[in-house]
Amino acid sequence: MKSYSSKNWLLLIVLSVIWGFSFYFMKNGLKTFSWDEVAALRISISFIATLPLIIILLKKIKRKEIPYYCMVGFFGSGLPAFCFTYSQTHIESGITGVLNSLTPIFTFILGVLLFQLKFEKNKLLGLFVALIGAIILVVFDVDEGGHSNLLYAIPIFVATMSYATSANLVKKYLQTAHPLAMGAVGFMFIGIPAIIYLFTTDFIHQSAEPTFILSLSSIVALSIFGTVIASIGYYTLVQKTDPIFGSLVTYLIPIVAIIIGILDGEKLLIYHFIGMIFILAGIYIVNSTANAKRQINQSLK
Repeated sequence: MKSYSSKNWLLLIVLSVIWGFSFYFMKNGLKTFSWDEVAALRISISFIATLPLIIILLKKIKRKEIPYYCMVGFFGSGLPAFCFTYSQTHIESGITGVLNSLTPIFTFILGVLLFQLKFEKNKLLGLFVALIGAIILVVFDVDEGGHSNLLYAIPIFVATMSYATSANLVKKYLQTAHPLAMGAVGFMFIGIPAIIYLFTTDFIHQSAEPTFILSLSSIVALSIFGTVIASIGYYTLVQKTDPIFGSLVTYLIPIVAIIIGILDGEKLLIYHFIGMIFILAGIYIVNSTANAKRQINQSLK
């Protein structure tokens, strides 16, 4: 069983904080822009921010890896950007952050089925305990009219599966790729179409809105920190560890997202606590069993 260093855990925590704030930034962006404009702006700004890296790291970009860079860019940043903003038009940012914890489940399932990841029963048990928590949150979450928000949770499921695909692609095909080059090429692949799409919308005319500055600054922060820096950090983490460990960031994100949501006026009900308990129990099962196995292996050496 692989042991994870303190640096890996620190990077995991930092990513959790950054991505936990991302849902708050998306919420602010939606105060002025439509869900698709927020997503397109996020991707476009990320592309512009990483464009210089393509020139600087040109020699580190391997032609045979470019198709995988593009797939990682699409599954790891492009598709999720649109899925999450659409869902947050009806689901609170804190709950969206909690539902994001489905990523490890899809990472494990897709890894075993498609990417020859080793099957481990303890991980399967822990991940499905967390899934129960996510289901509780979805079933009991209703809008002001008493209608279930399950329909708007579906894009989140798609996004988490997309993240899982990206994580497994990085581990399987881009183990030695330069994280900055990977991010830059990926953003170029999704950035150009995003900019073209953006100019088919009315985003320019939103500048007269009183919330324009707040929304735009939030999207810029979302792009630089929540997309560019976090994505490159995540690629680095997956390369140094494995897709399952990297996806554990989604267990810590809910804590950050919920705290920020409460501070921003969102309500935390009993089923939120129950769902989060199941999710945190899932990560405990994964880590406690893994640590026990590491201790046994060390004692046999």
